Amino acid sequence: MEAQTVGIRFGTEGWRGVISDDFTFANVRRVGQAVARYLQQSEKGAGPVVIGYDTRFLSDRYAQELAGILYKNGIAVALSDQPSITPALSLATARLQAKLGIMVTASHNPPEYNGIKIKASYGGPVDQQVIAGIEECLPDKVPSLPAAYSQIPAANLKAIYLPTVQNQVDGQAISKAGLTVVVDTMHGAGVGYLDMLLEEYGVKVVRVRHEVNPGFGSTNPEPIGTNLGPLRAAVGRHKAALGLATDGDGDRLGVVDHTGEYINAHQVFLLLLTHLVENRGQSGSVVRTFSTSSVIDQAAQSYGLALRETPIGFRHITTVCRREPVLLGGEESGGYGFPQHLLDRDGVLAGLMLVEYISQMGRPLRSLLNNLIDRYGPSFYQRIDLPLASRFMPIPEAPKQLGERMVTRIETLDGLKLHLGANGWILFRVSGTEPVLRVYAEAKSEAVLRGILEDGIQWVHTLVHRLPER
Repeated sequence: MEAQTVGIRFGTEGWRGVISDDFTFANVRRVGQAVARYLQQSEKGAGPVVIGYDTRFLSDRYAQELAGILYKNGIAVALSDQPSITPALSLATARLQAKLGIMVTASHNPPEYNGIKIKASYGGPVDQQVIAGIEECLPDKVPSLPAAYSQIPAANLKAIYLPTVQNQVDGQAISKAGLTVVVDTMHGAGVGYLDMLLEEYGVKVVRVRHEVNPGFGSTNPEPIGTNLGPLRAAVGRHKAALGLATDGDGDRLGVVDHTGEYINAHQVFLLLLTHLVENRGQSGSVVRTFSTSSVIDQAAQSYGLALRETPIGFRHITTVCRREPVLLGGEESGGYGFPQHLLDRDGVLAGLMLVEYISQMGRPLRSLLNNLIDRYGPSFYQRIDLPLASRFMPIPEAPKQLGERMVTRIETLDGLKLHLGANGWILFRVSGTEPVLRVYAEAKSEAVLRGILEDGIQWVHTLVHRLPER
């Protein structure tokens, strides 16, 4: 087994690696062969395997290699005819009743990475049993490609996705609003998705970082505040109502308001939830991951909706969506899922929902958010990543107090979460894919947040001497 998995280590949704280091054509073929073996053993449905790819370096070639290996093994394949966002691949997987969906992407990660995401037949992340089953089927030797495989059918994933998403929002309200919206695809695969849909509704769209660039302009294609300088500048320059950014594969969303100020992922989650309940009259459970703001709990309770908390990773949200009616699922990283549409994240639909919201309300997003802050109280949130010498650092026993703050409750759903009474909370979690300790914290004031983080990092330093001093 050790020989089989050299150079390939699967995570929760698939495999990610450094291009030309471990993410090579040889290893991509081995993964393709493992998928083929797994499907032959599991006797999944009669549909094809749908393969999509993003705009990263050689993603199209890697996708062709995967398609060729599956074709050689007698498995029907539908290969995207152009770069695609992951939500389009996920939707096509569900619509075509596919055995699996395979997306060649490293999502929001730096440009030197590429990866393979595996999607289940229902159009969402596969469960861990599938990932483990594929990993067990990895071959020792690199399989050869067939001499010719030009008969593999092409699939237009965009043609499946765009009309489906277009029907999810109130286009008439958006058309009447006369908005200008800046769309930032961060040089990724989102080109021609959110921008085109908005233009269909008569929105004036300003495009930034719209040219495909596998180097992503030296900025990771992750739509967080520190990476959205061009978006903020364009919103101010064009006096736009909103700025929306999608990550490298289009399943996450970053938001800038009309003043150019970043709206964090927890605030976006709260805005989406409010809109779905108050303007659309929808209901269902609300699902959030362990690291997400507790303000979501307050909002769900105020609407009389059940709140479900899951470990970190969208596949856990999908699991809840498959067993009960869910209104909205969200995570700290900016991924939002609308299960009535798709059992996966969708940054494009999340952006359209926000445009619908301000169109129907006739007010800026910042004004709507300020009302919610008045209703639920302020919340300040931050995440810090601390490098580790090893990915396998055990989380130590919880302290009884952190600095001068008493620990009032402990949770260990995914990492170690210390509740500090009215002061807030802090979460320590070792990354599943990187040698990093993630430290998350939330408080009612910025000063208290800083204090909690300082005390938390100091506590870690006293326990783990291999962490560098900050």
